[in-house]
Amino acid sequence: MTRTASAQQGVALIEALIASAVLGIGLVGATQLTLRTLNTASENRQHTVAQHLAQEAMDCLQVQARTALAVCPPQTLVQVQGVRYQREASSKPRGDGALTDLHVRVQWAAPGRRSAAAADLQSQASSDKSIDWHSSTSALPGWLGVSSP
Repeated sequence: MTRTASAQQGVALIEALIASAVLGIGLVGATQLTLRTLNTASENRQHTVAQHLAQEAMDCLQVQARTALAVCPPQTLVQVQGVRYQREASSKPRGDGALTDLHVRVQWAAPGRRSAAAADLQSQASSDKSIDWHSSTSALPGWLGVSSP
């Protein structure tokens, strides 16, 4: 009987160590999932802010093309929640001048860890995000050419 009792000694300790290891692996996985979710939410927020800035610039360009009253700055720097956005807006007449091509670009650098070894041009270019919007507008009123019934 002493032989079976001595074979059972330490089994509870081994079970506790295995359970702790399984729990630790689960906690590491949950932590990584949480960090990835926070990173994705941050990227989505940055993209939404960039879309809002692009929409403002596109609206200004459309008003400028139709009325020639608004003066849209060709380039602006905006900082929102610690992220610096660079907005470029341009318009150029096409053909006989009845149409105007509009272009808006918003660029921002994704904040993150950049080590000195990873600070080469390729890693910087891949961490920069941008939105390019193209549109065109006509100086002619929308009702022109429409016949009444």
